[in-house]
Amino acid sequence: MITNSFSDITLQMNIKIIYETDNYLVISKPMGIAVYPGADRKSYTVRDWLCDKYPEILKHNWKSKDRVGVIHRLDKDTSGVMLLAKNPATLDHFQDQFRKRKVNKFYLSLVYGKLKSKHNIIYGLISADPKNRKAQKIQMIDFGLDKRERKTAGTEYWAKQDFLYDKQPLSLLEVKILTGRKHQIRAHLKHEGYPVIGDPTYTTKPAKRLSKKLGIARQFLHAYKIKIIDPGGKWVTFEDDLPDDLQKILNKINVV
Repeated sequence: MITNSFSDITLQMNIKIIYETDNYLVISKPMGIAVYPGADRKSYTVRDWLCDKYPEILKHNWKSKDRVGVIHRLDKDTSGVMLLAKNPATLDHFQDQFRKRKVNKFYLSLVYGKLKSKHNIIYGLISADPKNRKAQKIQMIDFGLDKRERKTAGTEYWAKQDFLYDKQPLSLLEVKILTGRKHQIRAHLKHEGYPVIGDPTYTTKPAKRLSKKLGIARQFLHAYKIKIIDPGGKWVTFEDDLPDDLQKILNKINVV
């Protein structure tokens, strides 16, 4: 696999290994890299990095060649901790836990607004937004007005710290996903009235203006911790520190 552009080389260098065994590895995924090939088929992905670094894994009989070793995904511009499998048996072991919702995944997110309560859980129906093919839509009730597929999505979140910037309220949240749907956290928080700072899709005019003033280049969403059962049957926890670009944003704003 040839990856010779400057941006590809930069992405390769920015992927860091947190932990590794003969069967799987844990990485820190940087922002700006997709997990597996999308519609354009050209962008360098985490899947490409894995196959470049461990070409021997291509000898295994994977169910999907596009998703070799990919246990779970993060959005392209979301950073954080990810697990990758080196063989199909390990892939099945971990994905079975995701399907049964045994995995605990936690994120850090900076959102616009101050939370009304320090802790909340939202359950809603998530589906493709008919007005924006790149976005998801949250509904509390399915009125049966169309045939779009809707899936239940659950998100739990806590307020960790309140901030002010340019006299506007901000909140740093710890977020736990109870289901694993596309864009779930971003769509849920926007629906709740707390859009993620820097998010170009799920936003409001005040959040967009403040994001521009902060100079943030992507959504402030980082998968910082995952807890899962390893192939030996033991619970393991892996964490990934907040990356420099997001830490710099926190350093700009004032703690309340």
